[in-house]
Amino acid sequence: MYKALVLMTTLGLTTNAAIANTCESQSATLQAEYKIHTHSANSDKTKLLNLWRQPNVVAHEYPQTRITETWEHVQQRLIKPTRYFDAHNRAIEYQPGESVHGKTETSWSYRNQLFSDSLLASMEPGKTVGEGCERSQTYTLTKGDATWTLIWLPELYIARSFKVLSPSQTVEWTLTKLSFDPAPIDAFFAKRFTYQTTDFADIGDDHTDPFLTKMVHQGFIEKGASGYYNTDGEAIGSGHHH
Repeated sequence: MYKALVLMTTLGLTTNAAIANTCESQSATLQAEYKIHTHSANSDKTKLLNLWRQPNVVAHEYPQTRITETWEHVQQRLIKPTRYFDAHNRAIEYQPGESVHGKTETSWSYRNQLFSDSLLASMEPGKTVGEGCERSQTYTLTKGDATWTLIWLPELYIARSFKVLSPSQTVEWTLTKLSFDPAPIDAFFAKRFTYQTTDFADIGDDHTDPFLTKMVHQGFIEKGASGYYNTDGEAIGSGHHH
């Protein structure tokens, strides 16, 4: 049903230190594709989310809306967000520490991993299986009438799967592709760095740009937006899984 999960091996490495160094290198530069399926009594919906990662910069690509959001670690302190509109080769950039979508970004792990360190710390650790870079650990959490189950790859700082089960719906994330090949990852970021960029603070000053006018009108550029949009271009919440 899903693509085979491709993981680079650590054959030939004979020491824990060598394995650790390999895992650290792989975790810094990777692409992970997730299939997110939401099931309820009234609907079944599936969407994709791609996580692209390089040292000090991470991207969340939403193929359905053709929007990519990136966050760059600046001086290991501040986080600089940029939103790329892939259908238009345009970008809106924000200054490091600037309030975006109603809040100032302070959690690098949330963006870099999709599941933050603080969330992991709040969950109950369970069994560990596998070894090396493919070692996984199960975490669980009960919130109200919902049960969360996360299968975490601690050496790579990504989820293998995530499931929220409640009486009203089931949300399930599945890792369907994992690649460490630097060439397509470099190309992904390089392409977006060529987009025409507008500073968020300057948007209100330009009433002649049809792209900006359209995006503001449709709600794609506003505080409170999450990166997820419905078919009418309206921003919807990003959920509570982070």
